[in-house]
Amino acid sequence: MTTTPTGGMPEYDPFNAPAPLPSMPEAVPPTPFPKPPPLSVLAKVSIVLGVVAALGLGSLAAFGLSQSSRYTKVEAGKCLYLTDEAGGNQSYTTASCSSDRATFRVDEVRTGSSDCRSADYIQFELYGGSSSKRAEKTLCLALNVESGDCLRDVVHETRVAKVRCSDISAEARATVMRGSTEYACSSDDTALHYTGPPERTVCLRPTGENI
Repeated sequence: MTTTPTGGMPEYDPFNAPAPLPSMPEAVPPTPFPKPPPLSVLAKVSIVLGVVAALGLGSLAAFGLSQSSRYTKVEAGKCLYLTDEAGGNQSYTTASCSSDRATFRVDEVRTGSSDCRSADYIQFELYGGSSSKRAEKTLCLALNVESGDCLRDVVHETRVAKVRCSDISAEARATVMRGSTEYACSSDDTALHYTGPPERTVCLRPTGENI
């Protein structure tokens, strides 16, 4: 049997010891992605409550004044819907009050630029032409809803629409009561009082498990 210079067996000879296997590099832990900053309380409320918060602030009545350079004859008791136009103006289109497209009812037509009798109306000013700087009429617009109607985009006058209450986009359900009975609305509702005729109160309840 062959021996090594030291007389030992090859497998035990330190001069012929096999080279150590290269060590595997230590696994480097992946660099964690930086955590996003925590949401502010206001942001969390906006995400969780969304429309509930908007309704609670009464945004529906705060659309401000709108104008249109062309319009057809409209009178109290008629219904319509609003659309955006180029240049930041808005226009209206009349529709049957029983139509789902008719989102607003004209309760009163006032001469010139005039405040409506309730702050819950949308005041829609009509101008005789694109160069006119004075409003010829003001339409006092109320939500055209019946008890049980559900709405989406309730804080946008040109996008508000009636939808099925089971629709994922439904944001509020309406309850309509005759007279000034805003105290009959729940504390979670938005109460809109319209002097009419007929005088009525619309309670808008945010959609949820009870709808």
